[in-house]
Amino acid sequence: MATLDQRVAKILSKSLKQGQADLEILPNGYIYGFVVSAEFEGLDYQARRLRIREILDRSVKAGKLSQEELQRVGTLLTYTPAEWSVQVENSSRQ
Repeated sequence: MATLDQRVAKILSKSLKQGQADLEILPNGYIYGFVVSAEFEGLDYQARRLRIREILDRSVKAGKLSQEELQRVGTLLTYTPAEWSVQVENSSRQ
């Protein structure tokens, strides 16, 4: 069976336009990671977070996640594909 971070990543990747999620479970049990989507283009941080929350709330209603599992979703950094490519490029220089 898939781990919680894998399940959340799959939900987000499938629900977002050109979605990609790289998530992990931290030692404290919370999920942390990055979500990249063309849907985030032109959206501010708050709107991006709202979109993620809508997807995860729908997944709870559909029985794909429990409320307890949803509460374990921590910080998810959101990027457009262009923002992500800059992030990756800067990381490779270090």
